[in-house]
Amino acid sequence: MIPILTLSEIKEVERKSSLDHGLTEFDMILSAGEAVFQAVKSMLEEAEEDYGSFPSQHDEHPGHDHEHEDGREQPVVAFVCGKGHNGADALAAALLSAQAGYGVVIYQLQADRYNPESQRLHKQLSDSDLKIHFIRSAVDLPVFQNVDLIVDGLLGSGAEGELRGLLPSLIYGINRSGLPVLSIDVPSGVTCDSSEVKNTAVKASTTLCLGAMKLSSAFFPSSSSYGKLDYSPICFDEKLLAEQPSRMRMYTEEDALDHLPAKTYRSHKHNTGRVLVLCGSRGMHGAAALAANAALRAGAGVVRAAVPAGIFHDISAHLLEVIGMPLGSERDFHFKPEHLDALIPWIEWADSILIGCGLGCHSETAIFLERIMPALSGRRVVVDGDGLSYFSSDTPERRGGKGLDQFVLTPHPGEYRRMGGQYDYDAPMALLDGARNFAQSGATGTILKGPTSVYTSPDGDLILIPAGNPGMATAGSGDVLAGILAAFLTKKPREEAAPLAVFLHGRSGDAARRDRGTLGMAASDLILYLPLAIKELEDLLLDLDEDSDGE
Repeated sequence: MIPILTLSEIKEVERKSSLDHGLTEFDMILSAGEAVFQAVKSMLEEAEEDYGSFPSQHDEHPGHDHEHEDGREQPVVAFVCGKGHNGADALAAALLSAQAGYGVVIYQLQADRYNPESQRLHKQLSDSDLKIHFIRSAVDLPVFQNVDLIVDGLLGSGAEGELRGLLPSLIYGINRSGLPVLSIDVPSGVTCDSSEVKNTAVKASTTLCLGAMKLSSAFFPSSSSYGKLDYSPICFDEKLLAEQPSRMRMYTEEDALDHLPAKTYRSHKHNTGRVLVLCGSRGMHGAAALAANAALRAGAGVVRAAVPAGIFHDISAHLLEVIGMPLGSERDFHFKPEHLDALIPWIEWADSILIGCGLGCHSETAIFLERIMPALSGRRVVVDGDGLSYFSSDTPERRGGKGLDQFVLTPHPGEYRRMGGQYDYDAPMALLDGARNFAQSGATGTILKGPTSVYTSPDGDLILIPAGNPGMATAGSGDVLAGILAAFLTKKPREEAAPLAVFLHGRSGDAARRDRGTLGMAASDLILYLPLAIKELEDLLLDLDEDSDGE
């Protein structure tokens, strides 16, 4: 997982890197420049593969003066540099790009005096016959003709408050160019620690985060400026990055590959995960069906859905491979305390239990929850929906009870508030600090669902999973997530199962959107596309295995 650091933590890493590791400011800039150059190279190579040429070399653009040795035109990269260290990073990357044979155009905001590192780079660029076009007034603003890629090195993590002077016009020109844009560290105009965008910001195609991911890359609307996220630890000690006080990390595809359960030729239905689903009530039978079918599609070998007998007829048509278990009589439309005796053997049978989706708020169901929860102690349990009422703010001591070290709670913001949490998506730092305090006050793990989902554990670690899309904001989406998580909990500890479930839940939503759009997406679509999302990871694992065999 990639560390996420606040601006003050990044500055502390830079300070310690200088004091403890002897790195100078110029060393850090050169390391950043190398990382940016590699990102430039990668973006240009991808463009050439996709289009057979570079985007600006289409018919409506004149040819370039820069050519490969074989006569093909070289791409031209425009570096737009600010006055500070982000600008110096861009200057270092420009020098390397020119040395690699790319066409380079450099623009830099005029300053009364530049930092020593930028002055040193100015000298090296001049020695290499590379001219810097200084931007002193509006007449100096770049036009970006005959350019293939723009590198945004204006502000990076140095953006604070409203943008003034020529910056809004510069950013407007970058965004209106229609060209791919690589932002260095943070898209200019976006701040590190806030989701807010004050007035304008660069809309990057790709952002290369240096040293650590930034909090604004994970929260909307600021995250929409980042484009594709890339990352380089540059020259920083990765242990030093991981030891910062915020203890935040971003979950990535590489982590999902590490955590994905696998079936082998020795697998059979009873050793690939047995899930017991305790969900549903009259009018809410769909929640039970969604959760149970999602668990099956996430790889569970056997799924049993125990439901009140009065709704079994309603749900049975939606359960083909899932084993239905009607409880009580046909007059039972919600869970009751007398159902517990019939469930005890199946609780012992199950590798994981999911309880809560669509349970309803009946007084008998509340008593049922009070009696069954102690019986689930020590087991792997997902608690969702109405089951979370057991952990209400009136009974905070229940989250600290024994035997909850493999429980995962999956509240949406409203349920989280009813358990005593505070949720304000527009204040990421406060939200995350509150989530950490909530988790540390109990023994359960918690997936706080939202546009950016957060997994928190009692040890204080925070894992951010910015997966999915707005189409997933639909009834039943959380039931699907709970079912996926229940399946993964049968094979993996909660610290791996929880973020993996959120990641693949989001990926299934993305796959559904590609085929079905956003507005008409339904929760059942997530189940339909879940196997495809899993297959994408399985195919990547096969490719990695083949590459390893080839070596």
